[in-house]
Amino acid sequence: MTLARLHGIVALVFVFFIFNCTRLGAQDASTVAIRGTVSDASGARIAGAQVDVVSTGTAIVRRLRSNDSGTFAIEMLPPGEYWVRVYERGMGKQEQQVRPEIGGAAQIDFVLLPGTVRQEVEVASRATIVDAVGSDVSRVIDEKTIDETPVNGRRFTDLALLTPGVTQDPRGLTAGSNGDLSFGGIRGYQTSFLVDGADFNNGFFAQQQGRFRAPYHFSNDVVQEFRVSSNAYGAETGRAGGAVINVATKSGTNQMHGSAFYYLRDSNLSASFPFSGIKPNGQQKQWGFTVGGPLKQNKIFFFTGWDQHNFDDPNVMRFLTGQPTVIPTIADYDPLDQGLIVAQAAKLSQMGGDYHAALDGSAKFLKVDIALNAKNYLSLRGNTSKFEGANNVFFDPGNPVTNSPMSSNGEETVRTDSLLASLTSTLSERWMSHARLQFSRDLEQSFANSTDARTKIYGIVDGFGRSTMLPRETREHRFHAAETLSYANGRNDWKIGVDALLTWDYNYFPSMYGGEFEFDNIRVNPWTFAPMTYGERLTPLRAYAHNAPRYYMQSFGSAVSHPDSREYAAFAQDSLRLTSHLGVNLGVRYDLRTYPSNGLQVNPIWPTSGKLPSPKNDFAPRVAVAYAFGDHKPLMVRAGYGWFYTRIPQIYESSVQTGSGLGQSFLFLDAQQAAQGRVFPTYPSPLVDCGVHVTTCVPPASVDRYLTTEIYAFDPHFQTPFVQQASLTLEKEMSSKLVVS
Repeated sequence: MTLARLHGIVALVFVFFIFNCTRLGAQDASTVAIRGTVSDASGARIAGAQVDVVSTGTAIVRRLRSNDSGTFAIEMLPPGEYWVRVYERGMGKQEQQVRPEIGGAAQIDFVLLPGTVRQEVEVASRATIVDAVGSDVSRVIDEKTIDETPVNGRRFTDLALLTPGVTQDPRGLTAGSNGDLSFGGIRGYQTSFLVDGADFNNGFFAQQQGRFRAPYHFSNDVVQEFRVSSNAYGAETGRAGGAVINVATKSGTNQMHGSAFYYLRDSNLSASFPFSGIKPNGQQKQWGFTVGGPLKQNKIFFFTGWDQHNFDDPNVMRFLTGQPTVIPTIADYDPLDQGLIVAQAAKLSQMGGDYHAALDGSAKFLKVDIALNAKNYLSLRGNTSKFEGANNVFFDPGNPVTNSPMSSNGEETVRTDSLLASLTSTLSERWMSHARLQFSRDLEQSFANSTDARTKIYGIVDGFGRSTMLPRETREHRFHAAETLSYANGRNDWKIGVDALLTWDYNYFPSMYGGEFEFDNIRVNPWTFAPMTYGERLTPLRAYAHNAPRYYMQSFGSAVSHPDSREYAAFAQDSLRLTSHLGVNLGVRYDLRTYPSNGLQVNPIWPTSGKLPSPKNDFAPRVAVAYAFGDHKPLMVRAGYGWFYTRIPQIYESSVQTGSGLGQSFLFLDAQQAAQGRVFPTYPSPLVDCGVHVTTCVPPASVDRYLTTEIYAFDPHFQTPFVQQASLTLEKEMSSKLVVS
């Protein structure tokens, strides 16, 4: 029996179990839930008690009654602070203020006293800060932490590093950028970002929108809180093998409120950079404001924010020797050409030292919340960010030292926009609906500083002239639609949901279309300096001075691809509170991904080329258990196990589209080989001047015999990569503000 078939059988068993449970349910991952019990002084449960949940900020009321077993559950509430009030005829009133965290639930147990004893009890027993039902391994970074923790650059997702098991993925790490966040050693691109329940990922690169080419896309001041779930056993979250970062943004209330900030980081107030001993003259400035309040009391609310930043930190060019200048050695010349070598070294040295680099941008945010009526709550959110600058393609404000001279750098512009509509509806006292529609776009474009062919001198400079990565443009548009239905019954609840994520991509990447010369050790005719097999040996610097490159490379073909995709998902989840001490979470998720066939070509010599996989058996079963030892401040034991399918970055799809071996080719010439030397271009002119912004580049017939090609293809038996996660956690509430786990 194959692993995939066994996996499907396990998933079907979960589905059967879930849908044969009498009552099912769970809170939405981007919202919160409030659950509890209502009893009298003898401990007997009270059925039909009135339960009101009132938002402290907006005064919006959600109302229901306790069920026959004296339990209640209110699902899909916006994250925030609430008063929970319980009434029953002939009994006193009790109320409790709670603040459930995003994706979590607050549990409150009320005890009503006879009205003749006391008509009103102002504060019920305190809601525990330890969730006695949830079994996922996660942590919430709250508003206080976001506001008060100093973060260089003010990117709130950097605070995820406060979560156990979270590290920086070294593949995207620089001194000024934490790069992708890795959870449990899993690669960073397997992390998923959700904002207000909607997707906030770049499908092409499999990173958050805007990637880490821009500092941030939401100001810290508009983020209310976010949950980092490294082992989320709820079936609602998917497309992530590592973790899910679930963000809730702020909303307006009945009170006008706002904030303003200004931050300055000046090199004159800072120490020198470690190990380098340099301190270039630079500044980082960030400022902005937020304003929120009512447009109509208890009905319509707004919240808006604006964040501007200017990073002006010069790059400090160092050659591969670590020095700001090129100093010839005795091996680089003989008495006849010493003057020439020294002059060329001085010319190269002009690339060393400081040159201007800047990154400027802004992030804007607007959110409007509308209570349409007692049963429907509409939230509209729009945000936009734009970042641009000078010499900011290779730009690291945390470490100005670079081996890239200004000519190989460039200018990059990143813009992200999203519009989200979210409707939460009370269909009945037990049924809730949470629908989301979002349109987003991520526009990234880079321009080269130079049109010259790239030049590399081994041991001296990694390259000057047009970078092999520039120019580049990626335009991604995404439409995300999701619907979650929840049936809440206090003890046993359930939810089901579906979502569709449609992506349209345009990718332009003329890598190495400008050509590259490489100067390495080479043997030449000592009189003409023409390459030859058994001539005089030149060092790379001396070869550069005599215009004698060793190697030449250039790519040809089409630089444009359209790696579109269609992603669909469905899930069912059951959260059962079997006893007051035992909670069980069962779920199953199904993911399907399809691709349009446009742009695909099958190479006859490699039949699997030009084909994209679409596995049909991506079922992901998940189970979790939580048990509480004790009643007051219990010791919680949590265990879970689940399958998690990862995303397939659409850059792979782009490689299949352009890498069938039919249109792309690569030229590599060695000037020291006589036959290749006859077609070797004269430095510094490229073999074919394709221009900077062309979409196709065609090689001349004279080099056909030296062209090679690569074929990118998926294995015909390819299955979506998945991660199996299991966890066991002990957690103990020591005090009202301290939890040890």
